[in-house]
Amino acid sequence: MRPKLKAEEGLRLEALYEYNILDTENEEVYDQLTELVANICSTPIALISIIDEEREWFKSRYGLTDIEKPKDWAFCSETLLKDGVFEIKDCLNDERVENIPLLQNGLQVIFYAGAPIINAEGHHIGTLCVIDHQPSCLQDEKKVQLKILAKQVLYLLELRKGHDVKEALLRQSIKDAKELEQKNKQLEQFVYTVSHDLKAPLITLSAFAKTLSKELEPHTNDKQKYRFTRIQENVSQMGDLLADLLELSRVMSQNIKREHLDTELLIRKQWQSLNLEDEMINCVIDLPVDSILANKTLFSRSILNVCYYAIQNKVPNGTLDIRIYTENCGSHVSLFIIDNSLGMAEEDQERAFCIFEQVEKQKGTGMGLCIVKAAMEKHGGEIKLTSTLGVGNRFELIFPVAAY
Repeated sequence: MRPKLKAEEGLRLEALYEYNILDTENEEVYDQLTELVANICSTPIALISIIDEEREWFKSRYGLTDIEKPKDWAFCSETLLKDGVFEIKDCLNDERVENIPLLQNGLQVIFYAGAPIINAEGHHIGTLCVIDHQPSCLQDEKKVQLKILAKQVLYLLELRKGHDVKEALLRQSIKDAKELEQKNKQLEQFVYTVSHDLKAPLITLSAFAKTLSKELEPHTNDKQKYRFTRIQENVSQMGDLLADLLELSRVMSQNIKREHLDTELLIRKQWQSLNLEDEMINCVIDLPVDSILANKTLFSRSILNVCYYAIQNKVPNGTLDIRIYTENCGSHVSLFIIDNSLGMAEEDQERAFCIFEQVEKQKGTGMGLCIVKAAMEKHGGEIKLTSTLGVGNRFELIFPVAAY
């Protein structure tokens, strides 16, 4: 008789198909198990059978040439309804299998014993079974061994499923990475195009605003003059923003050339370029300064941006001290820029490197540190920030010793 299917047969089949095992090639690790089981149970035949919707398919078969059988002919279908070893000592005298052909393709099935392969969710995937041509029985210890080896089959199936999942995730990750790279290129091109195309009309707007302000100066009151000033200030700020966007776009898209830099000389040049006449702003460069393998332009811009950030966050009416030094750590050289500016709260430090972010109200576009971060990533390095509110900032620019 055909055993009554469990109500959760649909769920069982779904669980089975997740293993992607049906109709796969022979594998030595499974064949070794069936040979071992046949030797333990002293039977001429041992099978790892997987029960599909309409058939019993053999992943491994010892002593049998058939690849599959109809499900109606399968002793293993009965095993699916059990949690322990299902045994038929003599099929000639057992009514449970009286409608199953005992002579199948020339094979006389008289003795059968099978242990279900049960996954963690309790679904019966198949069986590990033995067959003999004469009546027999398994001792209790051999039944225990059969159940243990059935768990080993499940372990192999789980390993296979895990490998398949990893491969699928890897393929999806590669696909996602390619799509992200393409989108980033499109975004970079969009930023560059928009910034470049807006630059010319903005220059024209600024020129007309200045001219109009001069021409109307004799006829305007203080409120109107203030409005003209605000227009020019906003136009100027927008120009700075577009310039920074173009700079960020160039940093992200260009291939950079590295060379061993005269680090101290470049730092001093960038500091001098700030044209500071404020006696309350000081910079100390600790000697010696290690040579750094970097792109000269990006290195210079990074130093300038970090120093400018410190100046923008200077304590009002206080003295700003900036200290710059390097440490050779073997695999990389770290450039430290430390200041006693306003500093920032811990929760704000991640935002400091985000585009358009300004932790405190100040002049500028909020893109300076974002550009530094992009420049450091181009070098295969990174920028780290440790800051204490009211004490100051500690920037660490990490440059790999070898070309990235």
